Amino acid sequence: MKIRTVTNNQRKIDLNWEQINTYLSRWKPGTPINIEIVRRIKKKIDPMRRWYWSCVLPPFMEHLGYDKEEDEIFHRQLKIVYFRVKPDKRGIYREKDIPSVFGDGSDLDHEIKKKFLDWVLRKASLEGVYIEDPRK
Repeated sequence: MKIRTVTNNQRKIDLNWEQINTYLSRWKPGTPINIEIVRRIKKKIDPMRRWYWSCVLPPFMEHLGYDKEEDEIFHRQLKIVYFRVKPDKRGIYREKDIPSVFGDGSDLDHEIKKKFLDWVLRKASLEGVYIEDPRK
């Protein structure tokens, strides 16, 4: 479990103990755990990723009637269709079978990411959604 938080005026952090305790309840009492506190380092974000999440998905989702909070679900469905992921024998799409496109752990080639993005743009245009050109 990773927790992201900031320090308050007293240089202390406020934690959601209910969420933490719910997560810890999966293990039996007395289970040793490691807790590490490190300063967050700002990462460089891939411009393709930034454009996809900020300019491509929101108008596409809005046009199809999705809520803003459903962006992960919508992105997951796009990946399932594009990469032709098959469900397991119970009919469930497993995360291990769905490739990460823009995530930190993505091992996809840049060309595959670009083809995925082009495919999403074509799908959006077929629905009549205008997506702003990132070069403007």
